[in-house]
Amino acid sequence: MFGTFSCLSKGIVILIPSFIVLAVAQTKFVLWLGLILFSFASSVVINVINSFASKYGLQNEKGAILGIFRSLQALARAIGPLTASFAYWSIGEKATYIIGSLCLLCPLLILVNVQHRLRALPMKIAK
Repeated sequence: MFGTFSCLSKGIVILIPSFIVLAVAQTKFVLWLGLILFSFASSVVINVINSFASKYGLQNEKGAILGIFRSLQALARAIGPLTASFAYWSIGEKATYIIGSLCLLCPLLILVNVQHRLRALPMKIAK
């Protein structure tokens, strides 16, 4: 389980600079670099999150858990681009990508917090 935490955190850490690279891209090379970082990191993050979701719940609950999770993913795929496009046309491309990269700090901090809690759990059970 901690391997998935590591993979997920590395993916998010790569996503953050990819947004910044996309924000400051002035040449095709820099744009491609940002896109390659973004596509690699997002594919890792999405697959690891799906793997994460499949591990939770009892055997008879997994269908409902994965169904809800996939519905939330679809909702995010609808709301995310809509929100980003409003921001893009309202405050500009650089600010949108920079704010997006800063927003990615939230899931990273949550992930670190959850990882620390899970590592402390066996110690509490032993006491």
